[in-house]
Amino acid sequence: MAERPLEGRRIVVTRPPSQSDVLAGELGRLGATTLVVPLVGIEPPEDKTVLVAALADLDRYDWLVFTSANGVAAVGKLAANLGDAKVAVVGPGTAAAVRTLGVEPSFVPERFAAEDIVAGLEPLGGARILLPQADIADPGLAEELRKRGAVVDAIPAYRTVEVARTASELAELRAADAVVLASGSAARSLASRGGAGGALVVCIGPKTADAARDVGLPVGLVAPEATSEGIIQTLMAHFQEF
Repeated sequence: MAERPLEGRRIVVTRPPSQSDVLAGELGRLGATTLVVPLVGIEPPEDKTVLVAALADLDRYDWLVFTSANGVAAVGKLAANLGDAKVAVVGPGTAAAVRTLGVEPSFVPERFAAEDIVAGLEPLGGARILLPQADIADPGLAEELRKRGAVVDAIPAYRTVEVARTASELAELRAADAVVLASGSAARSLASRGGAGGALVVCIGPKTADAARDVGLPVGLVAPEATSEGIIQTLMAHFQEF
């Protein structure tokens, strides 16, 4: 493999800067010119009282389930510790975020999709589950947990908001070789601004890819593993073919 296999490629990362450092840095090391153009931002919920009350009574929950590092960060700001509840996470990035709170996750699914958590939490009959999530989270996970007998408190822990971008920034994005989308909300935001132009749309996993297709974006690549490393490997494999 070439030492700088992405030499000369312009790649746009659409995550907020605080979540882009690792990916952007590694892409740069591999030769790419990386542009960080956040399409969405993370804000606190308009009303924290329900989440604060739930976190103050964590002992009544059997499982605390995180589907994103953003949820972990939101909870970490409000709870001094996570009590004795077992913690499940959607993937390695979220697991790493949980470890910064001094907790080792009890369950991480092999495939990094929220629905894959459900089977790993069985038996669920009568189990109480706290699910802190985005205000626009897909209800599918909570619904499936309830179908299997769990009592689920799905509570907004943060809001996903669009970030204003200038016409010149969007023009740069569309002129890039690839645009990396790491969430369905980023896909929807990009579509609402006119799409990716000639840039290759690269999605961090199948759920993000499904969301992108739902809003009419032409998905070019999907990382098989929903991690920064998965994105990097996918980009290298693609561009080395040219």
